[in-house]
Amino acid sequence: MSGGNTPQTHPPGARRWGLPRVCWIVLAALCFAIGVVGIVMPLLPATDFFLLAVICASRGSKRFERWIRRNRLAGPLIRAWEEERAVPTTAKVVAVISMVLSLSLLYWHIGLHWSFWLCVGILAAVALFLLSRPVPSAACRHRPLKDD
Repeated sequence: MSGGNTPQTHPPGARRWGLPRVCWIVLAALCFAIGVVGIVMPLLPATDFFLLAVICASRGSKRFERWIRRNRLAGPLIRAWEEERAVPTTAKVVAVISMVLSLSLLYWHIGLHWSFWLCVGILAAVALFLLSRPVPSAACRHRPLKDD
C-alpha cells in the first residue's frame, strides 16, 4: 500500500493551477474589463489596460493572452501600440469627444471651480499626447496575427 506522500507528476508543458497563476488570470480579466470600459470613458486609457491585461495573462495563461491579442477590440490597439507606438484615428476621436463631454458635465456640476481647471489642464495634456501619436500604418493594420 502506498503512502500519501508520493509527488504528483504533471505532463510535460502542463502548468499547475496554483494561487499565483489564478491571481494573474483574475488580474488580467479585470484589466481587460477596465480596458473595455476605457474605450468610452475618458480617464480610463483602454490601450494601457489592454497591455496590462496581456502582461498579466502571459504570466497566468498563454491561452488567455492569445485570446486578448486576437480580440477584435483589444488586438488592433495592442498591436499598433507595441509595433509602432501608434493610436488609430477612431480611438483618438472617441477619446477626445469623451474628454470634451466629461469636461462639459463637470462644468455643469461645479462651474469654474479650481478643480475644473485642473481637469482641463490634465485632459488637455492627455489629448495633446494622444493626438501627437501617429496613426498605425497600413502594414500594421493588415498584418495577419502570428500563430503561437
